[in-house]
Amino acid sequence: MENQLVFVKENEVVTDSLTIAEMFGKEHKNVLADIRTQMGYAGDEFSQLNFQPSNYEARGKQYPKYDLTEEAFTLVVFGYNTKEAVQTKIRFIQEFKRMKEYIQLQEQPKAMNAKESILANMKLTIQLNEDVDGMKEDIKQLRDDLDKKLTLDYSQQQAMRNAVNKRVHKLWNENKVDKTFYETTRRVYAALWKNLKDAYRVNAYPNILQKDFEEAMSFIEGWRPIFNGSQSA
Repeated sequence: MENQLVFVKENEVVTDSLTIAEMFGKEHKNVLADIRTQMGYAGDEFSQLNFQPSNYEARGKQYPKYDLTEEAFTLVVFGYNTKEAVQTKIRFIQEFKRMKEYIQLQEQPKAMNAKESILANMKLTIQLNEDVDGMKEDIKQLRDDLDKKLTLDYSQQQAMRNAVNKRVHKLWNENKVDKTFYETTRRVYAALWKNLKDAYRVNAYPNILQKDFEEAMSFIEGWRPIFNGSQSA
């Protein structure tokens, strides 16, 4: 079955690190790091029962991944606590429950004939895929909503301050600033920050949205000061 959050492997319901990375919007290498950290905390007995190392193929090469039981999944994602992550965890839990029920039904004596069994399995497959597709759409909407609200994080603020410092010193040292007008680099800094805040209609640069970060960095790199009453070339 395609697009499933959980699946059956060796008669056990599991998910894998690739699915977790995709559904929680994380880099797979970071999910692998989280898994290995939790395996270290949990100890060998629990890890051997609940974390199964495996591989997947991409671009003709083999890369590591892990298959996780529901207990292992719960342990790894316990700290993912944004609104989006909590909704995703709920969906995973529901899918683990649904798939376990599915396996139990498969193990019961078959009261249906072959045709009825095929139709029942097709219906379950369609329902599972519809649920996953619906969840992905919900997550996309949550991400879109967050993009409209999230302001610069600490690392982005630091990168922006560094870019402003670099730009001001470059202009000053290359004599592309009217030093009789600005007198000191402090006045050049003030002019750049003011132009930046005006461009993005914020009262302080940390309030610039994350989605505008790259554009704002390009603005800084291309900024020119006023030179003799006009924008310099």
